[in-house]
Amino acid sequence: MKHSSAFLAALLILGSSVLAVQNSHGSDDGRGLHRQADKDSVTISGVSSGAAMAVQYAVANSASIAGVGTIAGPAWGCAGGKFSTALDGCMCGRQAVDSRFSDAVKMAHGGALEMFDAMDPHTGKPKALLRSYVFHSPADITVVKESGQTSSRFLRDFTGQSPKEDRGNKSDHSNQAGHGILSPYGTDSCPVNGKETSYVRNCRKHDNAGRLFRELYGKVSPEKSRMKMPGTIFEVWEFNQQALIDEMRKDPRTNPIVASDMYPPPQHSEQRKNFDLAGTGYLYVPSACRSGQRQCRVHIALHGCKQDPRTFAVQAGYNYWAEKYDVIVVYPAVQAYRPKDLDESQICRISKQWTPDEWKIFDASWAEANYNGCWDWWGYLDLGDENLEGTKTRYLTKQGPQMQVIKKIIDAVTLPARQG
Repeated sequence: MKHSSAFLAALLILGSSVLAVQNSHGSDDGRGLHRQADKDSVTISGVSSGAAMAVQYAVANSASIAGVGTIAGPAWGCAGGKFSTALDGCMCGRQAVDSRFSDAVKMAHGGALEMFDAMDPHTGKPKALLRSYVFHSPADITVVKESGQTSSRFLRDFTGQSPKEDRGNKSDHSNQAGHGILSPYGTDSCPVNGKETSYVRNCRKHDNAGRLFRELYGKVSPEKSRMKMPGTIFEVWEFNQQALIDEMRKDPRTNPIVASDMYPPPQHSEQRKNFDLAGTGYLYVPSACRSGQRQCRVHIALHGCKQDPRTFAVQAGYNYWAEKYDVIVVYPAVQAYRPKDLDESQICRISKQWTPDEWKIFDASWAEANYNGCWDWWGYLDLGDENLEGTKTRYLTKQGPQMQVIKKIIDAVTLPARQG
């Protein structure tokens, strides 16, 4: 019974969510992904689990990603393929949060990452991935600040130069912000108050997307800085993410075996067969990029756990800066399971009571549900084995199922627009 109660607590913790993802399939009716965008200037960022996935993708594809941003996210490889480490270490800070740069080097030597293929032989730095941004509030109680500090060290070692670090400031109280992304369009309070609905927080003028874009793209041109902002910045379009998932599933070369998410295993829900991804993603196309007559840059923005993808796309602040920099922003989406509510301030307090045997049960489980709608940053899609050591690493590589879908999204948006 004790194990049953602990398992229920785990479901509650993983099950916190607020807004259900719409399950419609977007259409490719001229508002789809095909944009003829610049494939040599793709950047990526995310918040929370999306931040972890953004760094995972950038590291695995460092020859084709020009910059990366991590906002309130765990460090690369922090979980080590274990749920227990993800929660006890990366989130709650009860285990050391060490940089796993040496693990990345080993994986690159084994061919799992394109790290060395992407290095400039003269500088020893990645050919593309040179710019990075790290935001982490010191008051974040969901993912401890040590995770942000470790992200900075890892990105410094990987790119050869220190990322732009942002810890908030006293003037707008952003140094006391709760977990999430900070945006002038946010509807959640700056500090945690237990009433979070979007995890897009309003800390006055503190603007994560603006600071991120300045780091990745430089200063805004004088003419763009004076431009009148169009009302379209809140208009996001749907795209058919399901079509890309189906394309991957139908190809025996790319259709991976994934862990069960139902009891008793090895049952798979339809959602798990979709690699936990939603059928619909979103994108924002700036005014200057809508005609298709100019080649614009691309940024991939990944929402976090418990965030409704469309709300994130509208409120997170990226679209305002997309107009300033002529950047198409694509918002891939994860599907939430059955949302449950839990005050996030209780997560670490509850899990602190679990015994070592209970942690082993979580790690040994052959059915891993993803109730929060998180990106896979601890290997919940990967199959493990009995010894649990070094068995879950696919999620960090280009072979990770969600990584492959993001690659298809980037390929689609940088291909020439369809005619007729």
